[in-house]
Amino acid sequence: MVFALRRVSNEGGLRRFTFELAGSRPPRTNVTVVADMALARKYEIPLQELPLLCLRFLESRTGDPAGPAVFSEKEMIEYVNRRKEAKDLAQLKRRGFGRRTPTA
Repeated sequence: MVFALRRVSNEGGLRRFTFELAGSRPPRTNVTVVADMALARKYEIPLQELPLLCLRFLESRTGDPAGPAVFSEKEMIEYVNRRKEAKDLAQLKRRGFGRRTPTA
């Protein structure tokens, strides 16, 4: 399934991302993903990354694409863990693990 971001709105501490299912015939199929901004700040998720994270979350869902969706704390923690692993791996590569020191 392919989704296109159509609208972003704020309601209290929640941000709602409305996506349209591409290729759907009228009436268009819209799906809204809700993200808690307090949790996003808690896990230091940059605000500009939230739309893409919500899109990936939608694309990975199975079942009814038009049903309600919540980008929950569980998904945020998984994202933060993947980001930390990638950062750690990049640091290891920069250090040049496996490099030998010259001997005299």
